[in-house]
Amino acid sequence: MSLAAAAICSFGVGSALIVQADGISLDMLMIRPDTLGNYMHSSFAIVFNLSLLAGGSCFLLAMVAVFNTFPDLLSRYIAIIGGVVGVSIVLMGVFPINFLDLHRKASTLYLFSTIFLHCICLLDYFKPGSTMTKRMLSLSIISICSGLLLLTLFDWSQLDFAECSADLPQYCIVSSAMWTLTQANILWCICLGLSLLSTIKTQQHNVYQFLETR
Repeated sequence: MSLAAAAICSFGVGSALIVQADGISLDMLMIRPDTLGNYMHSSFAIVFNLSLLAGGSCFLLAMVAVFNTFPDLLSRYIAIIGGVVGVSIVLMGVFPINFLDLHRKASTLYLFSTIFLHCICLLDYFKPGSTMTKRMLSLSIISICSGLLLLTLFDWSQLDFAECSADLPQYCIVSSAMWTLTQANILWCICLGLSLLSTIKTQQHNVYQFLETR
């Protein structure tokens, strides 16, 4: 489910972005991800929003797997907060930017839950028998840095970010930070799926060995 979440989101976001940017170029990084779901301005908005809906659902199911695979407390916290992240992704797909008030609340929930999730992942990495790999640790650090940068640019009165500068549109920090956070989370999902696959195989092997010795 984690790998499915990454694949679905990558396809939906990538196809909508390429169509909106009219090709592949560095200018794509200056397009805010949330604008791709605008039915009034994006021809692939339905693809983008459905990918968020499906990807968030898969991510939520992946957290159910984490909850049942790793019994320790920190892993359970990762599963619970990750479930909140999955729900917020689903809500952003259900309520795109056309539903501005609800979308802002859903995206704010996504931002805070994502930062919180990766902070717990940092703590989890340093415990014995960690569920986090070095790649996941690196991606968590990138996600936290991007999330904190977005928080510094966050307008609490509107639950949104300031518009890109009209003087220097090619240097839109908000868009760049959003894309960095998005890509780090997608890659984190892939690493999580591979880690889960390895752990579940090891657990099954140990169970089979235990049954054979009985």
